Amino acid sequence: MPSLSEVTDDPRLRPFVHSLETAELGSDDLVRFQPHDGDDHVATMIQSSELYDSAARDTLRTLLTSDAKGTLYLFAQRRVVLGQRTSNVSYCHQALAALSLLPTMNDVPWTTWFLAALVLGGYAKDADVVTLFEGPSTPGGVRCQVLQNSLEHDGSLAQCHLALVSTTYGTGIIELPLPHDVPARGFSGAPVIDRTSSLYAPTMNLAQLAVDVADGLDQLEGTRTTGLTFSFLSIGASASVPNLGCLHCTAVRSEATFDVYVTEFESASSATQLTAELYEDEGVAVCSGAKVVLLKPQPNFDDDQLTSRPDTAALETLARDALLNY
Repeated sequence: MPSLSEVTDDPRLRPFVHSLETAELGSDDLVRFQPHDGDDHVATMIQSSELYDSAARDTLRTLLTSDAKGTLYLFAQRRVVLGQRTSNVSYCHQALAALSLLPTMNDVPWTTWFLAALVLGGYAKDADVVTLFEGPSTPGGVRCQVLQNSLEHDGSLAQCHLALVSTTYGTGIIELPLPHDVPARGFSGAPVIDRTSSLYAPTMNLAQLAVDVADGLDQLEGTRTTGLTFSFLSIGASASVPNLGCLHCTAVRSEATFDVYVTEFESASSATQLTAELYEDEGVAVCSGAKVVLLKPQPNFDDDQLTSRPDTAALETLARDALLNY
């Protein structure tokens, strides 16, 4: 049994961490997901780590920096999406192997991406997953077994608080909030919706509309967008405006930064009412039927721009053009 100092001095470990810190992965946009060569480089590293003994893996976890942990987490998410898109279970195994290297129990997304890798990879009854998390007698191994046993008939993504979307980019995945993160409404404090999977249930391809809007923004000169993610929609003092689904990205322009929400309401009248009641300083809403694109400027504390309202004309035109197709 090697001593701690011998394992710490293992010549593989610090270069491994450095490679994770500097690795170039694809985007964290899992709606507009595209494969990236950097993912395969990290996959090779993860595969090699499975050959380390338990002492080396334990020490490796203590050496991981926040950047290295971020790489492992994003790699696992991207591998789950690729596994779903290609029906290749080996990608889900790679996701599980990456998550098994995270330093603490709290770092592992047990009820979302870990569970999704089990479901999509068909690992609900696979004892090798428990081995990845250091065996049945360890906290990680016990948690694995509990979650594996919780999956009935191999489970579904609805149990993972994830939703599949289909766009011109291919299959993507949206992470939905866990039940304790769902805002309450009214004096009773009851959740708006009991099942988180119902938080994203549009009647049309809302993800494709959001992609069209975000891609259009990226084509505007001097504009770039962040990844598309699920979002609650709040206007004014309202904690959450009821809707059938809402996706968000941030559009960064030279003169201002905007929060962009693409959502479908339960009815066209609800969408029209929102547009009519929106205060000028809260942004601009463009609607078509029950579908709304909301552009909300983020606060700007530049003294030279405090009194000027950001120009949204180009963004409004783009939103209207995108809505014409739906």
